[in-house]
Amino acid sequence: MRRFNVIMLAAALLMPLSTGFAQEFPSAPPNIKEMEAKGLPRVSTEELKGLFPSVIDLRGPTGRHIVIHNADGTCISKVGKHGVGQDTSGTWRINEKNNTLCRNMPKRGRSVMTTRGQEEHCFAIFRATDGIHFFEYDVRDGFYAHTWRKAAAQ
Repeated sequence: MRRFNVIMLAAALLMPLSTGFAQEFPSAPPNIKEMEAKGLPRVSTEELKGLFPSVIDLRGPTGRHIVIHNADGTCISKVGKHGVGQDTSGTWRINEKNNTLCRNMPKRGRSVMTTRGQEEHCFAIFRATDGIHFFEYDVRDGFYAHTWRKAAAQ
């Protein structure tokens, strides 16, 4: 009986974690204006500082990536849900003046295997209603770029 109680307690404690990581990525409005009209909160600079450095599970137009944001300002994007594929290295920073997260990554050529210099993109970050996911909007054009959440332990 005691063993059963221990197993039930462990399951109860782990369930919120497992459902959070198994949860599908929510849909995002197509642009910042529609996001703001929905009333979802934009993450403040102070909150961004609390979220990064970190490892995130990111979904965007080029697929799913694990992105590692290191404390030294470097970042690595690993292709695929489990980080399998060609790694891409760059840098990241928080732009306090504009309240944005910026990544400087290789600019892709016509082939996925070729790069043509570096390109920085800065993103306004909004928190999804589930409290787990975040939406990124490119501040250059105001359009949706990515959805992400903190990655499960690697």
